[in-house]
Amino acid sequence: MSTATAPQHVFVVGAGVIGLSTAIRAIEAGFAVSLVAETFPVDPKSIKYTSCWAGANHISLVDMGERLHGFERVTFDTFVQLVEREPDVPVMVGPNRVHVQVFSADAKATSDHFTRFYSDYRLLGENELPPGMKHGGEFTTASVPRLLSIHPVLRGGHAYRATLPSLTSLFTPSARPPFEPIGSEVSPPTAPFDAVAVFNCTGLGALTLGDVMDSAMYPTRGETILLRAPWIKAGFSLTYEDGHITYVIPRKSGDVILGGTFQPNDWHPTSRPETVKLIKERGIYAHPELLPEEKRANGSIDDLDVIEECVGLRTSRVGGVRVEMTSLVTAGDLTPVVHNYGHGGCGYQSSWGSAEAAVAILLGALQKDNQRQ
Repeated sequence: MSTATAPQHVFVVGAGVIGLSTAIRAIEAGFAVSLVAETFPVDPKSIKYTSCWAGANHISLVDMGERLHGFERVTFDTFVQLVEREPDVPVMVGPNRVHVQVFSADAKATSDHFTRFYSDYRLLGENELPPGMKHGGEFTTASVPRLLSIHPVLRGGHAYRATLPSLTSLFTPSARPPFEPIGSEVSPPTAPFDAVAVFNCTGLGALTLGDVMDSAMYPTRGETILLRAPWIKAGFSLTYEDGHITYVIPRKSGDVILGGTFQPNDWHPTSRPETVKLIKERGIYAHPELLPEEKRANGSIDDLDVIEECVGLRTSRVGGVRVEMTSLVTAGDLTPVVHNYGHGGCGYQSSWGSAEAAVAILLGALQKDNQRQ
């Protein structure tokens, strides 16, 4: 009579879109998961929790490197398959148009990248371009409105709130902080600490986490406005000669994100009135359809139906995303740590791809260990 082998236990540290995606893929790979984080999707919105402020749409950027592009391809396919399988999910698949005021070498490189990345990408004709724009394209993509939930994790694992001084503290009783179970009906009051590995999905937390202290991490501040405009069905962006960008991301709910800013090394946690005004003015200039139909001829920014002003800190990293394995010394043993952070503004659009890569790294390492034994 055979006895079933208990699943190996792993920690996933961080509950943003990267941590949640990694936890789900780890559960699917057969691991028992304990998700540990200071902030969860069920909490009030906070500047500490980047994922709740995301737009978010899938627009692959040419300068992010082939590795991230690979993660993005996997994630895009996952979103499309999800919509095909479950039509009621809030993911919206639809058209998106991009325009540039100056057709520079960078703009050409972006257009060439879109041609390779999005199968239905087409160049816009001159008669399709907004006033002042020199070049544009259209393709089908996905918008993802805060697809964050710990419920899939709780179905196959457990979640705990804790503020970790270091990853090592998970294995050091004297340094371990209190653990509060999230979803107490399914998460035991006492977490198991016999993990075979740790996934580090801490985003900007990697700057200060005791045994990571990744000085390559920095914030890229993003300021956007959440509007109500259910008649907007297509995404839209304009890149101006001065580098500013106006973008519109529709959601299946009828809400729309209007953005935005990209401000490196800016930690300011709340909206700036002058920036809000500029985003609104550029928005109705570029896309007057944001206004109700009866207001478009003579409307102003005051006619926008504003739900919320949003500020988030993108988890940027010099050298790009970090998806690799290191190890911790714990009680004389080496414990694998798979890092998965530093996605910048591409967290949602690379989430499933980087999660699968992180889990594959751990599975490969554990398989090698088993072969040596």
